[in-house]
Amino acid sequence: MKSHSYFSLLKIVLHGRSAANILLATCISLMFSISVILCTFGLMDGFDHLLKSGLRHSSGDLILSSKRGFFSYDKFLQSSVNKIHPKVIAPVVQTEAFGIANGNSKGVLVRGVENENFSEATGLSFQVPPSGIVIGTELAKQLNLQKGSELALTLGRGNEAVSALPSVKLFTVADIVEHGIYQKDLRFVYVNRAELAELLSVGNKVNLIIIGLFDAKVPLENLEALEEKRQDLRLELDSDFYVKPFWSEYGFLIEAVKVEKLSISLILQLIVVVAIFNIIAFVIYIMEKKAQEFFFLRAVGLSLNKIMKFWTVSVLILWGVSCVGAYFLTQIFNLGLKYLPFLQIPGEIYVLSNLQIKLDLMAYLTVYMISLLWIFLAAVIGYWRLKRVTIIQGLRQEFS
Repeated sequence: MKSHSYFSLLKIVLHGRSAANILLATCISLMFSISVILCTFGLMDGFDHLLKSGLRHSSGDLILSSKRGFFSYDKFLQSSVNKIHPKVIAPVVQTEAFGIANGNSKGVLVRGVENENFSEATGLSFQVPPSGIVIGTELAKQLNLQKGSELALTLGRGNEAVSALPSVKLFTVADIVEHGIYQKDLRFVYVNRAELAELLSVGNKVNLIIIGLFDAKVPLENLEALEEKRQDLRLELDSDFYVKPFWSEYGFLIEAVKVEKLSISLILQLIVVVAIFNIIAFVIYIMEKKAQEFFFLRAVGLSLNKIMKFWTVSVLILWGVSCVGAYFLTQIFNLGLKYLPFLQIPGEIYVLSNLQIKLDLMAYLTVYMISLLWIFLAAVIGYWRLKRVTIIQGLRQEFS
């Protein structure tokens, strides 16, 4: 269809203020409907992405622990771990303690780490100096701490001295890190492994080994490969050891998000259906309001196929404008999640310290294509209404 004939028909359709206003309202309705579904998809995917990223920033790829508590990382254990070809191995001493500062106290999980291998395994970039401590962002806020502040830890003395009195050690805050998970930002602190081992009187023993199999700074998509590595290592070790993937702590939540994403996306199609009803109403309105003009054009030689092409191009333009508008509405909402206080979520309830919208190309294509199928339904209805009435019937009806 030639461009000048298309715009001529468009002028006929939009002649009068009411038709243009209804078309604008219809476009905004569809735009809003698509953006709601995109935001829902994006929030689900963003939650999943941030949760997994936060868990990897504290747990690496695999976590090795023992039923016995502290154990020696001897040659046999090293050879078993090396069979799955790890990128880095980070032995860790972990214990619970009370952090005391500025007249307040918090229960914390203390990890004694070695700077280089732990940073490489988790992607958390920090250095723990002697008598220094690295804390999470939420703990820093609640205890009013900053770099250079002092934090006292009240610690027990390990498995071999359970009955001994706890010791109090004063540390200087060397760095403040963000895991992205509220509870970990509130509870996790890091000190030098050798210092913590000495305070706990555990010697060279550890109670946790963090294994990095892939680049910690790159999001891990292939969870199946990681699970295969975990199963291989599990077969190499005896029953005294546990081997867990980094997501095991929140595995139930990750599965719940997958199920909810599918069910909510199906329910939200009702919003698109409402928008499509608006489009159908607009088509019916135009057919009734402009019937005389359309039947007259058909009488002077305008074919039904050209009218169908006109409606097809029109709904494609309407769909395209709505998709572009929905994209920008989604980006605006994403910025709001980051900067507007009333859109911030309570991390103690929703696990994460913040939310973001994360959408890949497949998510956009899925939402856009489904909306396109719905909108073509409106074009078919318009075509059907024209086709079922002959030119003579239409003229007789309009001029009677």
